[in-house]
Amino acid sequence: MRLFSTPFLALALLGAVPIACCANSSSNTNTCHLPDETPTDSGSVLVTQLDSGELNAAGQVWPYQLLKLEVPGRAATYAQWFPPRKPGVSPTVVLTRPYDGIAWTGEAVDAKWAARGAGIHPDDSEPHFGPGSSPIAFTPTTPELIAGEAFVYLFHDFGVLAVFGRFYAGGDLQNDRDDMNAGMRFLAQARNVDTQRIGIFGGSWGGYEALYAAADAPATVVPAVGVALSPLSDFAAEVDYVSRQVPARVSDPAMRSRYQQFFEPYFRRIYATTGGDPTAPGTDYARWTAAHLASAVQTPFLILHDDWDTLIPVEHTRALVTQAPQRITPMYLQNLGAVDWNTLPPDHGPLLTLHGGVVLTLSLGHLLVSLGAADQPLYVPHAQGTVRAWLQGVRAAQEQGRDVSDVVPRLLELTDPRVAMLEASLGTLQPGAAFIAQEVNAVWGTTFTEADVRSALTPGLPTP
Repeated sequence: MRLFSTPFLALALLGAVPIACCANSSSNTNTCHLPDETPTDSGSVLVTQLDSGELNAAGQVWPYQLLKLEVPGRAATYAQWFPPRKPGVSPTVVLTRPYDGIAWTGEAVDAKWAARGAGIHPDDSEPHFGPGSSPIAFTPTTPELIAGEAFVYLFHDFGVLAVFGRFYAGGDLQNDRDDMNAGMRFLAQARNVDTQRIGIFGGSWGGYEALYAAADAPATVVPAVGVALSPLSDFAAEVDYVSRQVPARVSDPAMRSRYQQFFEPYFRRIYATTGGDPTAPGTDYARWTAAHLASAVQTPFLILHDDWDTLIPVEHTRALVTQAPQRITPMYLQNLGAVDWNTLPPDHGPLLTLHGGVVLTLSLGHLLVSLGAADQPLYVPHAQGTVRAWLQGVRAAQEQGRDVSDVVPRLLELTDPRVAMLEASLGTLQPGAAFIAQEVNAVWGTTFTEADVRSALTPGLPTP
């Protein structure tokens, strides 16, 4: 359930590619200079700094640390931490990274996978791997790549914590949930973090990690805002979907087999925690359903989901919204044709692929507007023509009588007086309100201006 990672849209902020350098410290056991005493309660975590480095961009420097986080009774978690640079406290964004391959932990499993390199490999670090098990994809990353993807937040003087789930290293659902919880525990004891302005972001399996990280967060660091792209929110419903709904919808044997092979590694991890299929006696999904999540999560989340998602059906997000409407706000990417399940591949949907850049622009806009200071300029990157192309699809859905009321709140966020839209290839800036007025006018033939677009859109989109 991989999803595109955050692209380097942010690198155009100052027209330069950031360079990150790792210090390659000779000591890999120095404890990080943070409040890192040996845990004495359920909310603490032991923090060990394994290495450090810095991101250099446009004459500025952002230091980072490579951390090992240990909670008693659990496997170690690894994270990359960019502490806020400003005096006092600053907002922080947590990035959930379920699949990234990291080679700096000192663990044999990471060295093994790093030696294999990018590609499809046997899932043989997972304890239930055996004959008939499907392989998994491995994508190595580096501190430099994570630094580049964090740059849009760092440029706004936010702290950034990337928490690695290390899917390739094996484990189960609880292990991934523990990893994210360790990251949240770290923020509860880290310096300079504004605990009232924490955001969290993740997609697909990382969306599951973001939702459950927020639900499990210590009371002092419950995120103020979250964004999840196509998240897996209900594991009992997901098993039912793959095991029973897909065979009922997909008649082509080859496509059915493709689904089963894709999900097999996920099912091994799900069953390792829950005990098996939810219909089987003795299994336990009590902490892995939308009902549990709705009862536990206090963070307001924006969820963006393609309604032709064949990996995590959009119905799962609709169900979560129904159970927690005061905290879960959806925006659906609506396909207009008839679904042919025998030709749709297992992926997160054609519109999420087509409008991936826009989805990230809207996600970044939501996080920055929610976390930025009242008088802080906020730079939201976009690519030329992409927002207009997406809005043309929105208008087409509107003409078919679809409900597109979930679009206006996202546009209004980009008209916030603090927002400047950055065109990534040209490096040009434009006030957010002027940009949205321009794009809406081009699609609907209106004559809105920077001064009146907010009030004009507040009642809803123009009539086609």
